[in-house]
Amino acid sequence: MPDQETRLADLHARLSLKRLNRVWAKAEIFLGLAAAGAGLLLGDWALAQREINFGLVLMSLGLFVFGGYLALAGHRSHLYQSSNELTAYLVEEIHCANQRVSRHA
Repeated sequence: MPDQETRLADLHARLSLKRLNRVWAKAEIFLGLAAAGAGLLLGDWALAQREINFGLVLMSLGLFVFGGYLALAGHRSHLYQSSNELTAYLVEEIHCANQRVSRHA
């Protein structure tokens, strides 16, 4: 029975998928959460001033939205990786089951 890496490489080759990088996905999540947190802190500080600078408030809102998007993109990459691994495993199990049935028939 082929190992998980071989099954996954086979799946990627058959479906013309590129391999996703777990480290980059984790970096996206971390950077996204950091950007969202910085946007929240900046927005809080900008709104606490005596004279509100709406340019700074909009910039902090944009930073918050961008950070949230980046964190969700990293999470989506992790979901795709897990889905690909489970699909490769399922394909191998079905293939093995078909071989067992054809041997006994």
